[in-house]
Amino acid sequence: MIDPIAVLISTYNSPDFLRLVLEGYRKQSDTNYAIYIADDGSGEETSALIKEFQDDFPVRIHHIWHEDRGFRKARVHNMAVAQIAEPYVILTDGDCVPLPRMIETHRKVAKKGYLISGGRVLLSQQWTETVTRGASPLHSDATFSQWLAHRLKGDINRIMSILMSPYLSNLHQQLKGIRGCHLSCWLDDLRRINGFDESFEGWGREDSDLVARLFHAGVYRLELRGMPVLHLWHREEARQQLSKNDQLLAECLNSRRIEATQGLKELQEVS
Repeated sequence: MIDPIAVLISTYNSPDFLRLVLEGYRKQSDTNYAIYIADDGSGEETSALIKEFQDDFPVRIHHIWHEDRGFRKARVHNMAVAQIAEPYVILTDGDCVPLPRMIETHRKVAKKGYLISGGRVLLSQQWTETVTRGASPLHSDATFSQWLAHRLKGDINRIMSILMSPYLSNLHQQLKGIRGCHLSCWLDDLRRINGFDESFEGWGREDSDLVARLFHAGVYRLELRGMPVLHLWHREEARQQLSKNDQLLAECLNSRRIEATQGLKELQEVS
């Protein structure tokens, strides 16, 4: 039994989405966890929202912020990881709403020497806009008939992973299908690989690099079938740095490097 769990949520200037995400965590069947919000430079509206939830939430919410100097997700993640005290970490994003038994499920399936990669269900643009403006609730705890109605209307892109009982499959060390919006692993493993690599700036590949280095350190991947996160629709991030980040990932894979070149240790030295 893991006791307790940290949930690390990345966000940037999307308070309407973050509200839906935090309401999803309010509904969790397992309340033995803490939330760490890694904020990549959001404005006052996000800070006010987080303060609102901090004042009335069943668990502690930590807000880790740095100034907005472009997409620096890896940097603010390291700042958050440096503060985490819980032994196990769920990595997710501020556009991914959890189902009510998500934390309970990760607690049950966590195994030493493994990371857990979960799935997602995509919400349509129309339903995302509807729930974001509060015109209709996002029923993360909906019934079978409600989910079926959403699928038939095209509000979600799949239904079986929501309805099926969660189970683990496919022990391997492959990057294909890795999604940084739904991963879990041990804090000791994150520290052993020196956290996220801050060499990755701009959108893309920082999560793949993290998982690749976990593989190089001897960690294996188990896929969680069922219990997906509900991914809110949004426009894609700008990808000007993707070519450079692809090169950084290729270097990591070729060298089988374990530690980030600019990670937790370097952050502590600067601090």
